[in-house]
Amino acid sequence: MEYSFLATAKGILDLVKYADSKVDDGTMKRKRLVLPSWKRMQQWFWAALSREDSNLDYEAYSTRSGTVTVYLGDALQTEKDAEHLPPVSMWEKVTDNFRIIPHFFGSPESAFGFRVATGTIVIAVVCYLRNSQLFFIEQRIIWGSIMVAISMTQTAGSGMFGQFSRFAGTALAMVASYIDWYIVDQHTAGVIVFVGVTMFLYHYLLIKSPDNPVVPMIGMVTVVLIVGYSLQIKKVGIPISESNGQQYYPLYELAPYRLAAVGGGVGVAAFFTYFPYVVTARSQLRKDLGSSLYLLAHYYSSVHTTVSLRIRGTQGDLRDKKSPGRVLEKARNRVLAKELVLLQGMKRHCEFTAWEPTFGGKFPRDTYDRLIKHTQKLVLLPFQFRSQWLIVLILDSILHFTTMIAYVTESFQNLPANAQTQTSSDWWLKDFKQLIISLELTSQEVTSLLSVVSSAIATGRPLPPYLKAPEPYHLGQLLDDLDTDILSTRHVCEPGYAAFAVMQVATTMLGDDLDGLLRETKNLVGEVDFGINVVRMEDLEGDVNPITAAKKRE
Repeated sequence: MEYSFLATAKGILDLVKYADSKVDDGTMKRKRLVLPSWKRMQQWFWAALSREDSNLDYEAYSTRSGTVTVYLGDALQTEKDAEHLPPVSMWEKVTDNFRIIPHFFGSPESAFGFRVATGTIVIAVVCYLRNSQLFFIEQRIIWGSIMVAISMTQTAGSGMFGQFSRFAGTALAMVASYIDWYIVDQHTAGVIVFVGVTMFLYHYLLIKSPDNPVVPMIGMVTVVLIVGYSLQIKKVGIPISESNGQQYYPLYELAPYRLAAVGGGVGVAAFFTYFPYVVTARSQLRKDLGSSLYLLAHYYSSVHTTVSLRIRGTQGDLRDKKSPGRVLEKARNRVLAKELVLLQGMKRHCEFTAWEPTFGGKFPRDTYDRLIKHTQKLVLLPFQFRSQWLIVLILDSILHFTTMIAYVTESFQNLPANAQTQTSSDWWLKDFKQLIISLELTSQEVTSLLSVVSSAIATGRPLPPYLKAPEPYHLGQLLDDLDTDILSTRHVCEPGYAAFAVMQVATTMLGDDLDGLLRETKNLVGEVDFGINVVRMEDLEGDVNPITAAKKRE
C-alpha cells in the first residue's frame, strides 16, 4: 500500500509539472483550434478499414449488437492455419486473397445481418404487394418494419432486453402523449409547454443513466411523433395531412396504433432472434471467458519478458520504435486493451443472461459466481457487485497482479547512480538478474496453464487429467538463497526494496488465483478420467450400468 501510495503521488506530481509547463510556455494563454495530426488521421483511416472495432469501446457498442469484435492473434503473433500452408508461389499468393470472400459471407456478422434483413422484409413485403400496398401506407406499418431493424441484436439476452425496453418505452410515451394533449384541453400553447416538460424529464433520464438510452430516446421520438402530428392537423387540416397517403387518426387512436405497430415489430424481432437458431449471451459469455484467458496468457508472458529485458538492460531506447522494449510495450498495451474490453463484455453478457428464458438445465451461475468471488475478493473495488452479474471481471485479479508486477519493475531501471548508492544498486541488480533466471520455468507453467484452461472453456470440453496449478514461487526464499541478508530491515531504504515486497505479495496472490481458477474450471467443464473401475457383480445392487454403480459406491 505504501508503494502504491508513493507511486500515485509521483504520478500526480508529474501531471502537475506537465500542467505548469504548459502554462509557462504560453500554451494556455491563447485560444486555438485543436486538430488531429496527419499521422492520427492516417491511423483512423486504416482503422476504419480493419476487421476489428479499433475503438475497443464496449460500453457504447454492446447495447447495439450484444458483442464486440476482438481478434486474438493480432497483437503478438500470427496464428497458423491448420488447413493451409503459407502461400509460396505467385498463384497461391493471388488465390489466397479469394478466401476472404467466403470468410466474409460466412462470418457471424453476415449471418446476423441476413437474419435482420429477413425479419425486416417479413413486414416490409406487405408494401411490395399490389393488394396490400395501400394498407401498408395508410396504417403506418412501416413503424413495425423499422422497429425490427433497430431492436434485433446478436445475442438473445441483449435482444430481449432491447425489445422489452422499446415496447415499455413506447407504452410510457403513449401515456405521456395523452397527458400532454388532454390535460390542457388540446390548447396549443399548453400542449407545447407540457411537451417541453416531458422532454426535460426524458433528458434527465438520459443524462442520469447514459448506459441505458433506449427508453428515453424511444419515448422522446414517440411523444414528438404523436403530439406533433396532432398539432399539424390543427395547423394545416386533415386533407393536407392525408396527402402523403397516411390515414388520419385522432390522438387517442394514433397512440395505440403506434404501440401496436411497435409491438408487432418487436414480436417479429423476438421470433427471428430465436429462429432458425439462437446465439445466447450465456454462450458468448463462455467464449469471451476463454478468449480472455487466452489473452491473459499472452499478457503474462509479455510481462515476464518485459521484466527480463528491464533487468538485463536489453530493452534498448524506448524512443526508438524498433527497439525490443518499444515493440513489446506496444504489443503488451494492445493485449491489455483487448483484455479490458472482454472484461467489460462479460459484464454486459452477465447482465443480459437474466433476460434469456431457460430451456433444459439451468445455467451454472453458481460456478461462475464462485469464480468471480474467488478473484474479486482480492481486488479493491469502489462498490460491491450485485449477485445477478457477479461473473463480471472474472480475471480482474490475475490481470491486476500481473500488471502490478510489470509496473513495479520500472523501479529497477531508475536506480540512483550517485556515489553513495552505486555499490548497493549494483548489488540489487545482480541479485535480481539471478532471480529472473530462476523464475523462467514458473512463467512457462503459468502461460501453459492459462492456455489449456482457455481452450477448455472456449470449446466446452473437459480439462486434461492430472493438470495442476504451478507452485507459487516465494521471492523471499529465493532471495535468501542468493543472500540471507537481502531482506533485512536495514535495507528498507534501499532502492527496489519496496518493489521486492510488492512483487512478493502480487506473485503469492497470483498463485492463489491460478489454483482457484483451475479448481472452478474443473467444476465448470469437468476433467477427463481415464481410470477404470473394477466392480464385482454382487456389488451392482441391481444397477445394470457398472459405471453408475461404481459412482454410487464412491
